[in-house]
Parts: sequence; structure tokens; C-alpha cells
Amino acid sequence: MKHYYFAGENMGSQQHSHKHEDKKTIKINCGGDRPERETAAFRAVSSEIQRIDEIDTFYKVLFQEEQFDIGNIYNANNSTFVPRRSGVYYVAGTVTFVPDAQELAYRVRVEIRVNGVSVAADNDYWGEFSPFVNAVNVNTILQLEAGDLVEVFVTSTTPGRLTENAPSFSTRFEAAEF
Repeated sequence: MKHYYFAGENMGSQQHSHKHEDKKTIKINCGGDRPERETAAFRAVSSEIQRIDEIDTFYKVLFQEEQFDIGNIYNANNSTFVPRRSGVYYVAGTVTFVPDAQELAYRVRVEIRVNGVSVAADNDYWGEFSPFVNAVNVNTILQLEAGDLVEVFVTSTTPGRLTENAPSFSTRFEAAEF
């Protein structure tokens, strides 16, 4: 249990929910009902260009490079997040898409799938030539069961490529447990 000290007057229970044992110490149990529990989280990025050749076909997005994996919940070999504990998780996937033909309008859709079923998605539509690349992000909060398979998929209405993660491009997959 951590102890936080405050200076000043005694604060009443209507102002906060921390338990006072005297006028100078507030005791806060930061672990709640789960003391000493480490939060599970990971972040992985793409280290290689991935081709999207077939239009209107879903491709599993590959994130080969683990930046961190607290709790051993991410498998870089198959780009799959598998929670070890049931609970509530924030999950996000971002891809940077560059079309082969920049003069055409196109749409890119990114999905988060749990056990093969789409649970969250986002679309970006780009008109004719744009000097910007298309970064599409999908994120959500999910109640997951231990052992669920969580993956990111992408489709486009034009051929192109997903960029590797770099300072000016973002292709990443991340999750954290609440």
C-alpha cells in the first residue's frame, strides 16, 4: 500500500474516496482487488512492406517487430494477440497505405477481428491524387476471454502496399488491459 501525504485541512469524504487514518496520511490501494498484478500490454510494428494486390480482398496485417510485450500476450510469428486473462482491453491497429496508382479514388478498410469475427472497423476514402499517405486507424475497448485470438485485417479497392513503421509512417498493433 502506498502512502500519500497532503498539507492543509482535513478533506471530507464528499471530496474524495480515499481513507484517512489521520490528518496527514491518505492511504491508497493502487492495486484494488488485484494487488501486485502486472498489467498486460504490447505494441508491435511492421518492419516490412506488405503488398495488397487483390482488390476487395481481406489481408491479415503483419506486425513482425515487438516493441514490448508485458505478460507475453503477443505472438510476432503470426501477428496475433492472445490475452492470458479474461478482462477488458483497449485494442488498436493502424496501417499506412500507399496506392499503386495515386490518380484514382479508393477506399481502405481496417478491421479488428476476435476469433475470426470483425468487432471493430474503420474506413478511409481518398479522392484523386493526394500528396499525403493514407493512415487508417481502428481502436476499441473489448471484453475478451483468455485464449481469444485478436488480429488486424485490411482491404482496399485498389492495389498498393502497407508501409513498414517509420518516423513518418505508422503501421502498428497494440493492446493494454484495464
